Amino acid sequence: MKIVMLFLTAAMLTVALPGDPEGFDMIDAASQAQENVKVRNVAVFVHEGVELLDFAGPGEVFAAAHTKGGAHAFNVYTVAASAEPIISQGFLSVRPQYTFENAPRPDIVVLPGGRTNIPLQNPKVVEWVKKTSRDAEVMMSVCTGAFLLARAGLLDGKEATTHWGSIDRLKQEATKTTVLENRRFIDNGQVVTTAGVSAGIDGALHVVARLLGQEEARRTARYMEYLWTPEKPKQVSSER
Repeated sequence: MKIVMLFLTAAMLTVALPGDPEGFDMIDAASQAQENVKVRNVAVFVHEGVELLDFAGPGEVFAAAHTKGGAHAFNVYTVAASAEPIISQGFLSVRPQYTFENAPRPDIVVLPGGRTNIPLQNPKVVEWVKKTSRDAEVMMSVCTGAFLLARAGLLDGKEATTHWGSIDRLKQEATKTTVLENRRFIDNGQVVTTAGVSAGIDGALHVVARLLGQEEARRTARYMEYLWTPEKPKQVSSER
């Protein structure tokens, strides 16, 4: 009996070792099953010339957020129009995990900015944005990623924002949209737009607060050592 108990104790300690990521995956999966919570898929779109913090900031937020029981609340992955590596910020090579054809169905889509003129020239990208929006819970743009939402018709009749340097251009291109400046993010329900670069972190934390509660959003911000001041902008109906 003592031998059996020692064996079980050793096995439990092995699973919990910090250097054993597989063990932690097992624990996380067990926590999720016990809580019976939905793990939302977060598709982070990347493209040639994508702004680094535009996608890395929200990606960090969603990857760091947990359920009340301590399980990961989101499954975060990158997706692109092709499987070829892209270059971000002129120095970082990123190989997308998925393409539009084989990516898991997203619950949340993050559309970063940067050299947005490149994906805007690809009809395949705009069609993917339209298609995923039919079932996605949140379509979130960062910086000039708002132009992808606009091209897909998802900003019509809504309020939106983008990088301060592109406000006037968005007003010209999204004529059915009320474009606002000096806003970190704007929540339209399903569609969330944010200002430039670091504002994507604020927008993602806001989405976490909406879905998991303010306490978890604050915990995530603290983990990231990000000085977050939650905003309370007007939120319109999420009906679509």
